[in-house]
Amino acid sequence: MSAYYDLLEKPDIRRTGEQQPLYARFVAKGTIDRKEFIDRVHLFTGISRSVLEGAMAAFMDELRDCLANGWTVELGELGYFTPSLSCRRRAMEKDEVRAASVALRGLNFRLGKKFHEDLSGKMRLERRPQPAVPLSSDNLSSMERRFQLLDEYLQRNPCINRAQYARLTGRSYKQAVNDLNQFIRDGVLVRYGMGRNVVYAGKK
Repeated sequence: MSAYYDLLEKPDIRRTGEQQPLYARFVAKGTIDRKEFIDRVHLFTGISRSVLEGAMAAFMDELRDCLANGWTVELGELGYFTPSLSCRRRAMEKDEVRAASVALRGLNFRLGKKFHEDLSGKMRLERRPQPAVPLSSDNLSSMERRFQLLDEYLQRNPCINRAQYARLTGRSYKQAVNDLNQFIRDGVLVRYGMGRNVVYAGKK
């Protein structure tokens, strides 16, 4: 079994008109949900599904409580979870910010070195099978189509913010943030600024 990747061209941020280098993007075959994941662990270990369900619920409860109380949590070789925060209102001086204005934005996850090495050693990558018909705007995947729209926008403008991307692609604000973060992970975008002043530009 192999994992799929695809190759996409980076945006021509400098508007040179020249062909841009390619970058690799992981292409998921689908999503393994909680039930299927537990079934897989059950088949591999023989541990009952009810025990696994209870253990998973207990892990999530304890992880949430530890993070809520200000701890970074290490889950063995898997890695570390740390809360990520944001300010709800724009401020230039520290004394302008009160605790009520600071909120949870999400979680940062840092992959453990050993898990990374094991995963890298086990993963076998191959190019995603290409369709018989060349891709066009009509048959691009939704993510590829949104990247195409973003690429075209960045060829005309130096940067884009989350609201502009949401309007450009018809995504909700939350979906827009998820897309932009994915493009950052893919290495084609860079984020600048903080809070409401965040903008995104192509990686040079």
